[in-house]
Amino acid sequence: MKLVDRKIIYFEDKEYPLELKRLKQPPQQLYVIGNTELLKGENTKIAIVGTRKNTEYGKYMALNFSKKLSANGIIVISGLAKGIDSYSHIGAMVEKSKTIAVLPCGLENIYPKENQNLYKIIVENGGLVITEYADRVEADSYKFTERNRIVATLSKGVLVVEGDYRSGTRNTAKIAAELNLPIFCIPSNLDSKKGYVPNLLIKKGGYMVTSENDIIDKIKNRVKQRREVKMRFEDDIEEQFYNKFREMNVEKKNVIEQKVDGVEYRVYSFINDKPIDIDELVKCTNMDVQEINYEITMLTLEERVVELPGRKYIARR
Repeated sequence: MKLVDRKIIYFEDKEYPLELKRLKQPPQQLYVIGNTELLKGENTKIAIVGTRKNTEYGKYMALNFSKKLSANGIIVISGLAKGIDSYSHIGAMVEKSKTIAVLPCGLENIYPKENQNLYKIIVENGGLVITEYADRVEADSYKFTERNRIVATLSKGVLVVEGDYRSGTRNTAKIAAELNLPIFCIPSNLDSKKGYVPNLLIKKGGYMVTSENDIIDKIKNRVKQRREVKMRFEDDIEEQFYNKFREMNVEKKNVIEQKVDGVEYRVYSFINDKPIDIDELVKCTNMDVQEINYEITMLTLEERVVELPGRKYIARR
């Protein structure tokens, strides 16, 4: 694979995934090679994660779920590691579908080296390989955790196949939980060391799955609910919903922080029925621009705030 084919997507670019802007410290750029159309928000993506030292059961489950999810138009994301990650990518391509691999290293230092061929096959089959690291950066333990946050954040949910008590899979699941993403778990025998993580997550409230339909139904319901809410709101033209908010007479609260679904957003109390831009929010809140952009992105994704032309914002209460 020629590195000349790689592209850099910067935070300000239209191609930069909106999902990643939810992160408190999002990558400032992404180094990508392959089909960047896969990053578009309308594509439903599921992360499949698990141990590098899988059992035969784990291998079968990763391949099987990846194939069947891909057959239903879902894009599989994983980390190009040995084991479950590799079988997840392969399962998608067996179904002649595209897959996304997220690296903990630069594109000139593919890790693990044994997967260099898999990396090439992913791109040649219309898939995408991405990383936040410059071309020659090598992998280390810290970068695996950073990689995991991208895998989880780009997804509509995370499927945990296998992992023992030391597995980094728990880290990916933790990130998914913090983002309020569904965590799907393939159950294992209670005496299986590699089944420790999925069984533990099921005990803690993760969704036990026995077929791809368990995942598809859950994801479709979540997407449908969000779209219906958005469509009901966007049916009104701009002037109409201005009037609607004005009629509500929502008083601006003189508080520094306001909770939305249990999360504190300082900017939320300064956004009401009158359009406000970032510069005005900086003056009102004494927060820096990066903090405001993060909170605005989160509130927009949660459909609590609407972005108007000119990057002005109005509350949707």
